[in-house]
This record gives sequence, structure tokens and C-alpha cells, in this order.
Amino acid sequence: MDRYDMEDVVVAPPAEHDGTSPLKEWRLKFQAGTLTRNDIIWYIKTEAPNYFGFLTVMETDGPTLKCMFKESLAKEEIIDVIVEFMLNENPVTALEKLRMEGNTATVCGKVFKNGEPTYSCRECGVDPTCVLCVNCFKRSAHRFHKYKMSSSGGGGCCDCGDDEAWKRDQYCELHLANSKNPFESEIITSAVLERAEICFSAILAFCVNYLEIEPNASLQCLDGELDGASFCTVLYNDESHTFDQVINTLTKIARCRHKDAMEIVAAIDREGRAVVKCDTFKECNDLKTAIENQNIPPNGVLTNARHSPSLRTSVLNINSVACQQFALQLLSWFQEFLVRHYLFRKTFASLVQQKNESYCIRHILEYDVKLWKTARTCWHRLLISGMLMEYENKVVFAQEFSRRYASIVEEFINDDHDHSFSIVSLSVQLFTVPTISHYLIAREGIFDKLLHTFYHVAIEKFIHNRKLHFSKDIASMTFFKRANYILYDLRYLLSIKPELISGDLRRGFLEGCKALMRVLNVMQGMESITRQVGQHMDYEPEWECAFNLHIKLASTISQVIDWASSDAKLLRKLYKMTVRALVNNSFIVGSQDVEPREVAGHIANCLLYDVSKRPVSIHLPLSRFYAGIYLHLGAHDLTYDMLLAEAETINLKLTPREIIEPVLCTQAMTAQVAAGMWRRNGYSLLHQLYFYRNVRCRVEMLDRDIVCLQIGASLMESNEFLIHMLNKFDMIEWARPNYDTGLPQKLAEDELNRQKAMTDEFLELLIIIIGERWMPGVSFVTEEDRLRKEIIQLLCTKSYSHSELSRALPDCNGGSNDSIIEHVIKTVATFKKPIGSESKGVYEMKEHLYDEFNVYFYHYTKEDKSKAEEQQRERCKFKKELVCCPPPMLPQLTPAFTSMANILQCNVFLSITAIVMDRALDSRSRSFTESHLQKVLHLLGFAIQEELSEHYPFLSFYERSQTFNVLQKLEELARCPDLEAHHDFVLWTIKRFKQLQAKQAPNITSTSAAAAAAAATGSSSSSSSAATSSSGTHEHGGADQPLTSEQQARLEKENRSRLAAERRAKIMAQMQNAQKSFMKSNAEMFASTTEEATAAAATAAAATASKPSSDTPMDWDDIAESLEEQGAAALLPETSRTVACLGERRRHYEAVDIRFKCILCFEDCSISSSGPPLVSSAFVQTSRVIYTTPSAEGRRPALHVSCCGHVMHYICWKEYYSSEESKELRRPQRNRVPLNQAQNVEFHCPYCRTLSNTVLPVSDALQKFSPPSVPTSGNFMPLDNFVETLRMASELALAESATTTIDNMAHFDLSAQIIQKPTLHANFTDVVGSFHGALRNAMQSQLQGQRSRDSPNATDSDLETVSLLWDTCCYTLQALEVYQYATQKPLKAEMPMRHQSCASYLVRACALYSSNLTESQISNQRKQGVQLYDTIFNQKGNSVLEWDCFRMLVQLNFTVPNLLIASDERKTMLPCGSMFDFYILQTCFLANMTKAIILFDLEKEQARRRDIDEEQQYVDQLPTNIRDNMTTFYCNHNLAWLSLSRQQNDSEQLSVPTTMLAHLVKYVPRQMSSFLRCACLFYRCITDVDFPDSFPTDQPDRFELMCQYLGLDAQLGVYFDMESVYPTIMQSFASHPHISGQFLDCQPTASSQSKSPTIVPCQRPLPHLVTLYEDYSDLINSVSDIFCPNNEREEMKTPTMCLICGTMLCGQSYCCQPELGRQQVGACTHHAHFCGAEVGIFLRIRDCQVVYLSPAKGCFLQPPYLDEYGETDQGLRRGNPLRLYKPAYDRIYLQWLGHNLHEEIARLNENASVTVTQWQHM
Repeated sequence: MDRYDMEDVVVAPPAEHDGTSPLKEWRLKFQAGTLTRNDIIWYIKTEAPNYFGFLTVMETDGPTLKCMFKESLAKEEIIDVIVEFMLNENPVTALEKLRMEGNTATVCGKVFKNGEPTYSCRECGVDPTCVLCVNCFKRSAHRFHKYKMSSSGGGGCCDCGDDEAWKRDQYCELHLANSKNPFESEIITSAVLERAEICFSAILAFCVNYLEIEPNASLQCLDGELDGASFCTVLYNDESHTFDQVINTLTKIARCRHKDAMEIVAAIDREGRAVVKCDTFKECNDLKTAIENQNIPPNGVLTNARHSPSLRTSVLNINSVACQQFALQLLSWFQEFLVRHYLFRKTFASLVQQKNESYCIRHILEYDVKLWKTARTCWHRLLISGMLMEYENKVVFAQEFSRRYASIVEEFINDDHDHSFSIVSLSVQLFTVPTISHYLIAREGIFDKLLHTFYHVAIEKFIHNRKLHFSKDIASMTFFKRANYILYDLRYLLSIKPELISGDLRRGFLEGCKALMRVLNVMQGMESITRQVGQHMDYEPEWECAFNLHIKLASTISQVIDWASSDAKLLRKLYKMTVRALVNNSFIVGSQDVEPREVAGHIANCLLYDVSKRPVSIHLPLSRFYAGIYLHLGAHDLTYDMLLAEAETINLKLTPREIIEPVLCTQAMTAQVAAGMWRRNGYSLLHQLYFYRNVRCRVEMLDRDIVCLQIGASLMESNEFLIHMLNKFDMIEWARPNYDTGLPQKLAEDELNRQKAMTDEFLELLIIIIGERWMPGVSFVTEEDRLRKEIIQLLCTKSYSHSELSRALPDCNGGSNDSIIEHVIKTVATFKKPIGSESKGVYEMKEHLYDEFNVYFYHYTKEDKSKAEEQQRERCKFKKELVCCPPPMLPQLTPAFTSMANILQCNVFLSITAIVMDRALDSRSRSFTESHLQKVLHLLGFAIQEELSEHYPFLSFYERSQTFNVLQKLEELARCPDLEAHHDFVLWTIKRFKQLQAKQAPNITSTSAAAAAAAATGSSSSSSSAATSSSGTHEHGGADQPLTSEQQARLEKENRSRLAAERRAKIMAQMQNAQKSFMKSNAEMFASTTEEATAAAATAAAATASKPSSDTPMDWDDIAESLEEQGAAALLPETSRTVACLGERRRHYEAVDIRFKCILCFEDCSISSSGPPLVSSAFVQTSRVIYTTPSAEGRRPALHVSCCGHVMHYICWKEYYSSEESKELRRPQRNRVPLNQAQNVEFHCPYCRTLSNTVLPVSDALQKFSPPSVPTSGNFMPLDNFVETLRMASELALAESATTTIDNMAHFDLSAQIIQKPTLHANFTDVVGSFHGALRNAMQSQLQGQRSRDSPNATDSDLETVSLLWDTCCYTLQALEVYQYATQKPLKAEMPMRHQSCASYLVRACALYSSNLTESQISNQRKQGVQLYDTIFNQKGNSVLEWDCFRMLVQLNFTVPNLLIASDERKTMLPCGSMFDFYILQTCFLANMTKAIILFDLEKEQARRRDIDEEQQYVDQLPTNIRDNMTTFYCNHNLAWLSLSRQQNDSEQLSVPTTMLAHLVKYVPRQMSSFLRCACLFYRCITDVDFPDSFPTDQPDRFELMCQYLGLDAQLGVYFDMESVYPTIMQSFASHPHISGQFLDCQPTASSQSKSPTIVPCQRPLPHLVTLYEDYSDLINSVSDIFCPNNEREEMKTPTMCLICGTMLCGQSYCCQPELGRQQVGACTHHAHFCGAEVGIFLRIRDCQVVYLSPAKGCFLQPPYLDEYGETDQGLRRGNPLRLYKPAYDRIYLQWLGHNLHEEIARLNENASVTVTQWQHM
């Protein structure tokens, strides 16, 4: 690397420096007048290196470089010293005084960072670039207007306070106050300003000199030596290499750890550069050379010459790096300091205008491209704060910017940084200010300079033969895209039209127009194409660049025309300039031969240019620009003839034929493409034609072409114009009457079809030329009328949402016409609000506007036209009108275009219509199709309606049509049976023609009219007479009019119905005769029946007479069910009629065989021990959904199982699974989901495509294995014996002799229902084992990330126990109960098949598996059983407050019973609803009730003010001893009461409130509901006893009904009767020593370090997602100041909120990637692993996008925020204000609560064909 002499960069030290305080020295020198900026620079450059350093930390896997710069200390020691010197006072005090003065800027000028929210007002903004920051928006009046939200791309600034940016409300509250403050200051004196000038110049000189060290290629800049570790290798950012490429280079070449490489890459992306190595010069330079020599292959992005394949690096002295870091800090501080006062900015502006200084504006602009990201951004912000806050400074900066524009743009194009990091991005701050833009156009010639620069840097190299032709090199596309930013600047420059154009402005504008003509001239005919004949073209030509150029330039062309329309002088000169350009351009019209053509006796000289053989282009910007200019001539009383005469004086003559010829060739080529003549030209031509008509291009393409043809039609003689069209469409011969006779008999069918298609295209183009006149200048309409017509035509096709309608309309004003569009929409349509969470609001057109429908609207595609025509016909049928699509009424033409109406009466036009009608009547015609007739009828309709409008006195269509017998031909067409499809359209035309006839010839007698009508309708018939009497006929003119097709169809239907009714009546009469004959022959048989029927009829008649009229509703109270109908059930007591699944009143379930059909082999199958096992696909996932409160499980998640319920053979599933697994391996590696060993392989259910990863065994009802015994109370073991037995069994450690403690084995056997082990299929254990393996894999996958922590939650041995199966069953049922509760579905409500099947299959599998455990499993279960027994019955473990009682219930049912009889391998206890199961339920029920009473808080219940009258009445009816027992139990064990007693220190003085028991009786059932619902679901699956009909189906479940179903007593007083065992059991639960400890822990002590027990509430809180802001702007504003957790100076680029817990994360960024299982993952992935058990729901706030995230997979969803039109706005593309839509958020909530996130991710990824996203980095 070359070394440069640093004398021009580094200033010399001061002459003397004695080491004293710099402040004292500076002040002395200042007083002496010898202080210069070099003194301050010397101090800065010597002090700055003291605050920068590096440290190499040795890690286990390699060294890590840590670079540090102490910004806070540098500010105190350097910046504060400079401030104190300037203000001559303590910095804090002085700045506070300045703030109190309030002399800050009236313009906000806040510089936006990338992604920062901005707001623009649709009502007040001058253009869409006028934006507000968050703070100004909150304090402004615009927050109540129609505003738009968006995210800044970086580089812009807030326009609050800028008078030229807003129509009204220019100031927010803060800056309005600032605008009233004077510019003077008492603090900033002349001495302060003098010192500030010295300091400012020193700061600018220091920053300029040291930030440009690297561009000057300096290695040793601050007295550094080549020896020692005093150098750094710095790596810079570029846009040609990916993150992964740079990371691989650093790990391979620089030997960095992967984690360090990711941090370096994140710093490079954020800051623009990063230090890679600090060492000696040789080491650093060797690393630089190695990195630059590293050949990095392109990663799918083609690079060009300017994109170097090597990374950009440099070697800098460490002191240089230190000074550069401080210079960045200094610039950031300087920018904030300048905002404090106007005088500071004035001083700064005067300094940077000094052209001989190194920090002048010119130097800053030119050197910007050589800096890195952060340095550029700091300079940009400084310029905005220092130069753009005051108008005078802004003008100065704009002048310098415009003078250097060409050079800085060329540098930008050759650079590779984003536009937001270039100085060119400041153009929007200058060119959008109207006065400045107009000044620059007038004085600096910026309009011409912009286009001149664009011409030379962007398109000059692609000009061949005076025409643009882009190469097929993709690299040039990148170059061209960067050059297109010039056209964006041009759009900004012309965005505001001046009210008055001065002479200088006119001259400057015309100079720019000359440059524009130069560009348009080379674009005229660019990318021309020639029809390919013979063979298909070899390669698709380049076409996208040309259209991109047009799209970027189209708005500028429209703006130029708009400017010219406001000034007659400007318009006149621009018109002549355009004519000159067209005359000098030789594309198509240059030196072509002319040949006369004759049609209908008229001759025209036509240019001989064969479109099918010569080059044609879609790009004709010059011709279209001429059309745009021509439209505005009439407004200034200018005409074509007047301007032609002026042009001829300078030898310029542009004939109408030359005007239309290029456009007519393009239209002919379009018609030939539609006719199939250009098929060999490939798809590129079809793509071009698509964009030619597309809404993005058609304003300056298709629309201008039609105007150009309309100009020709108005300037040329009508017959001549039509002959030119016929000639160009090659239809001169077709227009002759004898064309059919001259056709060869063996003419190819393709040729004939092409001619028919060309005729169709010709007629449609003629319809468009005549009918599409909703254009200001063509007819007397406004832009709103034009927009109205467009919207009407769109709404005729379908109902549009607001966003669809906005996209379908052209953006003519750069987005500033939103209010106009909304106003027009309201006049033509009504808005229907959305219904449901997935629908959106749509606009429906008002009914009366359908009359303005035009089926041949020129913006319709073929699909749109078919759709609109079908809807119109259906509407006509419904309204019983003529089923046709007649032409609408047309607006009146302007004087310049009036002659265009003459086409409708010229001879050629009438000849064409007559020829088409003649051929329609000739069945032998080979050149006719019915579409020709439809188009001709449409044209005739135009002609009739134009003459009826009386707008044009010269129009006499009716008179001339008689010459061609048009009416007679129409009447013949009405009688023609072959044209039935157009019958109604012919009738409509006849009707309108006769209206015209009546108007033109009122003396025609009614007789002749009737005769004509009779001739049209043909001979009369009975059906016509019927039609005459019908109402539909009178609608269309009475009986003398022909019948419409709708009327004919209705008459035919009536005739068929009448004949069918007559036939039915005849058959019924025959049947009645046969019946009477049969009854006569069998009279004796029917005698008794007749008598009974007569008596019954009389009784019924009497009853009917005594009752009210039959019209009154039925009174259900009158229908009382008699006791006889109720049967024996009426005599039984209420309790004996209840349905119970447990206990002595248990209902028996008779198990029946259930038949299935395998969804794979479709064989019928049933469950049997001999047959093959059956399975159902299931999905296992880890979950924390219902663990919203801390529980005994800690951070360990649970497992949830879902199942679709479809059954298949186990063998069939294994084959299917193998094929799916091999299919997954065959998928491309990039689309394959990476799996680790712990993950289950996912597949889809073969039938319903539900996501699955395992199978669940399908088994018989448990009653089939263990039939219930006869319920007799004396035969069962009582509850106290059961409790005592289990307590003693636990003391014996469940040994084999545990059963010896049982007194009565017979009672025990009967209560436990001990049976022989059931015979199961041999593969049943394998199926359950594979299911258990899936559970183990799912839990291991979750625990991988946790093992990296200090305290792992589980070991592999924990996962091998079968308790994992029981816990999964418990959690699944609890989750199902929570979901049912959240969706307000009671137990009796219909449950989906997937929920019902999953619960049944899972519970049965657990029950059967519990009876078939292996020896090792039994041994392991015995240890857990002892612990469970001790916990429940011996109070040795956790207290009842720490229990999940339902989990205890499930574990007791599946674990303990079989351990009691494990010594006998032949016997087992199957959970099937035995008394043993009932006692387990009673025990857990009492435990939960005890917990509820202990946790009862009387004060909270009283505060809720619930109605307790009914409960108080129940308590009053209780015996005194039971009330006393309840009160005693409450006082002895209730935590709230004991706490209150301790506070009073005397419990006897406290009296229990009289309403306490009533509140308790109301509280306990509410707390027991969750437990009871889960228990009902559990025992419903075990016993298969269905819920009784008394259960509600649309109301919450009731406590007493659930207790009755479970066999429990619903009266709480029963459980406090001392004669029962219940109080004893509850007392044992409440007396646990931990409960008193829990009570003591409630009193916080400083010395308490032990972990307090966790209370598990009886009723779990319903899980919920975070509460979102109602207004989305509040949400996006809340994250505007959140910084990245790894970089305090940088805001989060992608702030992402976890919707489960509300944590804010840095989404999809390399800067925040923690480790998970020794792998670097994104912050969201890491958070989802611990927060949601591997699945998460996130809201990307600035993108307004919801993300579902699972391991290595994810999907994007629509956000729950909708605008006023009921639509979402992902990415804030439309920017409408958004409000929270609760149904959409509820849908997300229910998907999460129902554990459907994995399923939704798989469904969306399967249906969407999108690029693969690296979800693990999110």
C-alpha cells in the first residue's frame, strides 16, 4: 500500500505546550488573540487515543478480540472541556440556560433511522414525502386527520415547522412555541460566538482530516512505528457479499470463532466496518492480503466490474482508529449541539461556505462516497441539523448540491452502498421544497442537469442507430437501477406546479424539456420487434429495462404536461418542440411509400408499412407525449391548424397521418398477437403486452395511444381515417361486399380464423376510439369523472375491497390523490363491513349506475370482460329486462374533437355495419362470427344515442342509414333463429332506432308502425297472446313489440308447467277411481274404520272449536306429559334417576363391538386380540400453554397429544410411514427440515392431512375387559378402610406382603375389581412403546437447550419412566378442558371428533398399559408409588396447597392399584370405574376442597358483592353442629383468617362474620369446577357412560350435576358431618406442617433464603395472550426508542413482541443470536424454546406481521389489526390507521390455546410456494 505524506492531513502541534490545563491555556491565548483551531485539534488528537483499547481474551476454543472505546469518559474529558471553553461556564448549567431560553429550531429536523415510524397527513401534506416524527405527530392536529403510517428507509427528517411542507397546521405544539421566540440570546454573546467559531472549525477540520485517513491509504498517521502491536486490520461493509460468505472468510482466514465472526459481521452491517485483528503491521497486512486474495464465489448474485470479488480491507494505525471513533462521537454530539440555537447553526453555515477550507460543503459532498456507513450517516445528520433547518442555509446547500449533482450521482452509481447511506439521498430534502425546486430550475438549470446526467450515465451506452437497445447482461440492470434514482429526484423536482411561471422559470423548464425530448427521441421505437416466421426465436430478448425506464419516467412526463397546461406560452413552445422531435424521428413514418386504397367509393393514400413484416415497437413516448400536449391546446384557444401554420414557417409539418401511423402499427401488432400470428416470438412479447395494458403503465401507454388515434379521427376525414385503419389491419378486401364469394374453397382454417380475429380486434378498437372519451380535453369531463368511470367499470366485474380498488386505479399524482379517490368511491358505491375474522370489507356499486356499464371498456382483460358481461346478464334476467349489454350514453366531445362523431355516419362505417349484418343473415358466410354482430350492434347503439343527444347538429345517422336499409336488416336479424344469443340486443337496437325514427319522422302513422312490429315478430300464436297479457311484455312496449329471449323462456316454462299439472291431475283422477272401486268391492272391511274415523273427527272438531285460533303460537305448558307416559321413572326418587359413572349408583355400560375401516387399505376391521392392531395418527408436542402460573413442575414443560381419529392398521401405517420417510429424504436439501436425533419425524394423516409424528393405539372400551360388579353397598370396602389400607401399604413400601394388611380380602377384591390380565395383541406393547418413545423424544428435544444451563431439569432416566405417559394424559385432558371453557362449550356440547377420539384413545391406552407393565417398570413405579402414598396419606411430601389434584387423581388411577397386587402376575386392576376408582376420586375431591377452604379470602369475596341469598338460606337450614364444624375448620386452617388473627394477637377477640359460610358455600363450587370438569372427561373415557341429558348444552356446567355424574354428594355440609370419614381426611390434609410454613413464609423476612413452596391454585387462571394496544400507532410508537440489547447506540431494526409473555426481542438479526444446544439461533427461536416450549407467536411490529415459530419452521400470518376498510396491512404498504380487530386476535388465541400452531405452520408451508426462510435465525 502506498504511503502518503500526512502533512496535508495532520496539523502541526502548537509552538509551545507546557502541559497546563487546556482551558486556562485556551482562554489566555484567546484573550491574546493567538488561539487557533490547531490548538484545539492538537488537544483532541492527543487525548482521543487514551480512550480506545483492545484486549485479547483467551477462550476455551480460541482467542477473542475485544475492542473498546470509552465514549462517556471521552465526552467528559474532551467534549465537555470544549463546551465549557465556548460558553465560558459549566456545560450542564450553560446548556440548561439555553434550554430555558427556548431558542431551539422552529423546524424539527429529526433525522430518521432505518425502520423508524413516520407519519404523513393525507389531508394537509403538500406531497407524500412530507412526514412527521412520532413526537411531533402526537402533539400535532394531524393525529385527528386521515394520516398514513410508514417505516422510514433512513436518511429523511421530520418536516414539522416547514411552512412549504403543509397546507395547514404546520407546527406541532412544541415547535409552535419555538416559533414565537426571538433569534437573539442573552447567553450567546459575540465573544461566545467568536470562541464557537474557532471550536467549530477545529471540530470540522479534525473530523474531515481523520475520517478520510483510509481513503488516503495511510498506514502510519500519528507518529506510529511499524514495530509493536499498534495496527489494526479493518474490514468494511459492501453489498456484494452475504453474511455467510463473510463469516466463512473470517473463520477460515482470520481464524475467528464462529460466534466472534457473527458478532464482527453484525458490527460491519450495523456500523459499516469492524476491527478484525490488532497486531503488528506485518501480521495485520498479511491478514489483509489473505482476505483480499480469498476468492469468494458469487452466491446467486451476478456482479459486474465495479463489484470486486474480494472483501474491502485496510490496515490502520491504532491511534488512527481511535481518532476516527472519537470523530464519529464528536459529529453526533455536534449535530445535537447545533439544534440548541439558531446562532450556532448560523455560525456553522458560514464556516462550511468557506470554499478554501477542507470542510467546505463541496469537499463534504465529494468525499461522502469514500466513507463507511456510520461516518456517512453522521455527516448527513450534521448537514441536516446545520444547513436544512433555516431556509437561507437550505438554499445555499441546494445550490452547492445541484452544482455537484452530476459528480456525486456518478460516484453513487459506481458505489454499492444503499441509497439511504449516500449523500444523494438528501435530494428529497431539497427538491421537494417548492420555492427551492423552482429556484433551481430557473437559476441552476437543475431540470436540464438531471436529465443530461441520466442520459450520459444511464442510457447513452445502450444507444444503437439512434435507438435505445438494452443488452441482456443482468449486471447492467443493477447499474441501471441505481441510475433510476435520478428519475426519482426528477419526480420530486416537478411534484409541485407553480401558480405563476416566470420568464426565468419558463426558460429553465424549456431547457429541461429539450433534454427530455432527447431522451424520448431515443426511446421512440426502442426494443422494436419483428414478427418471427418459420422457426421460433432463439432466445427471449431483453424487455424489462425498457419498461422499468418507462415506469420511472411516466410520472415525470405527466408532470411536464401538467406544468405546460398552465401556461399558454410554455404550451405553445413545448408543442413546437414536440412536433420538431416527431418530424426528425424517422421510426415507421420516415420515407415510406404511399398507395391509394378504396373502400365504399372513398379513396385514401395509405402508408405502405406491413406490420407483419417490419419492425414494430410498443414504446412510442414521443407520439404519446404529443397526444398529452394536444389535449390542453383547447383550454388556451389553440388549435392544430393555427399551430400548423406557425410550424410551417419554420419548415415543420406534421400531418395527421404521420401522427397516427406509429400508434396504429402498434395497435395492429396487438391485434395480430391476439389473432395468434406472433406465437413464434415467445413469451417476452406477451409480457410486454401485459404491461402495456397494466395499471402501472397504461396511463402513458394505452390511454395516450387511444387519444392519439382520437386526434387523428378528429383531424382526418372520417372515411379516410377508417380506410387507414382497415389498411393497417389488412382488411381492405374484407370490407368489400363480395369478399365471401372470392374466398378460395380450400382456404386454410387457421387463415380464416385469423381474419375473423383481426375483424374482432378492428371492430373493438373502433368501439374504443368512439366510446372511450372520458378524458379531459377529449370531451367535457373532469379527472373526477374519468376516475368515476374507471371505478364503475371495475365494480361491474366484482365487489372490490379498498386495497384491491386502490391497486386497480392508476396513481396519477404520486399517491396524493387518495382523498379524491375516496370521495369518488363514496358517490358510486356502498361499503359492506367485514363479517368474521377472515373476511374483509368490500365496495358494492349502487344499482342505478349499472346503466353506465360498457362491456368493451378498454382497460378490461378478457377475463374481466367475460365476468362483467355475465354479471350484467344475470342482473337483467333477475330484473326481467332485455338480456343484453347495450352501450352507455357518451359525454359531449370538445370542439377540437367534435368531428370525431362524424365517423358514426360516414359511408365506410355504414358499409361495414351493413356488410356484417348481411353476412350474419347469410348462413353460408365463412368470414362471420357472432361477436362481429355484437360489436356492430354496439357501434349502431353509439350512433343512435349520439344523434338522440342532439350534441352535434351535423349528425344525421338516421337519414344516411336509410340508404343502407339498416332498420330492415335489424328486423330481419330479430327474426333470424340462428342468432338467438343476440336476439335481445337486436330488439334493444330496434327500440332505440324507432325512438330516433319517431323523433326524426313524427308523421309515420301508427298503422305502419304496427305493421313493422308485426313483421318483426312474425306470425301470431297462442304463446304470443299469452305473452301480450304478461306484465313483462308491457314493460318493453306492449303487444306490438317482439318478445325477448327472457319472455320466450318464461312462456315455454309456463307451458311445460301447465302440461305437467294437467298430466298429474289426470293420473290422480285415475287413482281415485281405482280406490273407490276397491272400497266398493270390500265395503264390509271399511265399515268399522269409517265409524272410528268419524268419531275421531268429531272429537277433534270439538277440541278445535274450544281452542284459540290456529294462527296463535303453541303453548308448551298445555302439553303435559302424563304419569303413565313417564312410566316408572316418575315413581322413583330424584337421586335414583340421576346418571352416575362412579359409586353405588353407577350406570352400567354394555360394551359393543365397534367396526372401523382402514383409511389405507379400506378393509373393514374391528378390535380383537387375534386381529391386527389398529392405530390412529397423533401429534406429540411440548407445551406450556396452561402453565400460566408457577407450578411444581418448575420450568419443565408438559407433553400434549392431539389426534385426528382416523383409524388404520398398524402394519399399513408402517408401510405408509416408510414411504413418507423416503420421500422426505428425496426432497432437495434446501427444502428439507433439519432434524436432530431427538425429534420425531413428521408426516400427514393419509386421510385428512393432519400433521402427525406418531401413532396412538386404538383399543376397546375398558368395560369389555372388566365388567362392573352388582352395586350392593354392603359388599364394598368403606372409604375409611380404603384410606387406612393405603396408608399402611405405604409404610410397608408396597412390598409383596402389602395385601396382608387388608382385613376383608373379599370386600377388597370386589371393590378393586381384580381380574385376570386381559389378553391383548402381541404388538400392542410395541405400539404403546413407540408412542412412549415419541413422548421421550419430544421431551428430550425440549430439554436439550436447558442442559446447557447450570441446573438441568431432567435426566434421561426420568424420561424412561411410564409416569411420562400418565402426565401426558393428565395435561392433554386439562388442556382440553381449558379450551372447552375458553370457547364456552359445556361438557354436554358436541365435541369435535379429534378431541373426543384423542381423549378416549389416550385414556384407554394408558389404562391398558398400566396393567401390562414389565418387572423393571413395576420396580420403578413402586418407588414413585411409595412417594405418592406418603404425599397423600401420610403427609410426608408436599402439602395439599402444592398439589395439582387432577394430576394426583390420574397418577393414583394408573400407578398405585396394580402395585398392590404386583406379586400375582396373572391378576391386574384395570381402571374401569370400580369402587376403588371412586374412592380415589373422593380422596382427591376432598383434597381439592380442603385447598379451596384454606385459600379462601373472605375480604376479596365480599368485595365482589355477589348475590348470596340462596347460599345463606342453605346455610341456615344446616344443623348447628355442621355449621360449627365448618366454622371451626375455617378458623383453624384458613390462611387469611390465621394471618388476621396473628395481626390481632388474640384470635378469641375476632368474631367470624355471619355471612362467611354463605360466601364459602358459593366460593368452593366455583373453585372446584375445573377439577370436576377434568374428572368428568377422564371418567367418561374410562367408563364410557355418557353425560346425562340434564347437563346443559349452551350454559356453564353446574356443580351439583357434575357431582351427581361422578357419584359425589353435591351438598357441602355432608363433608363436615363428624359421623362420616370426610372431616378426618380433610383434617389430615389441612394439618400438613408445610401449610404452617407456607403461612410463616407469607411474612417476608430479610434473612429468609430458602425457597418457599409454590401454591397451585384450585382454579387455574385462564391462559391468555398479551393485551395489545387498540391503536396500532400507539404500539409502533412504544418501540420507537427501544435499543438493541447488544448495542446501546443502535435501535432495534426489527422489534418483535412475544404475544405469549410480552417480551420485546430483536428479531432476525445477527447481532442478537444466543446459543441453544450449542447452536447459534435467533432471539425469537431461543425465546420460544423456553417461553412456549419450542413454539412461539410473535408480532413483528414495524412490519405489522404475525409469525408462528416452531423448531426450524415458521410461517407469516395476517396481523390482528385492520384499517377502517376491514383489511390488514402487512409491511405498512398502504399506511392506513389500524385498529385492533378482536375476532382476528381471538382466532390467533384459540389456535394457540388449542395447540394448533404446529398444524397451522405445516398447512401454510405446504400450500405456499415461497422461498425458503432460515427460521432458526429469527
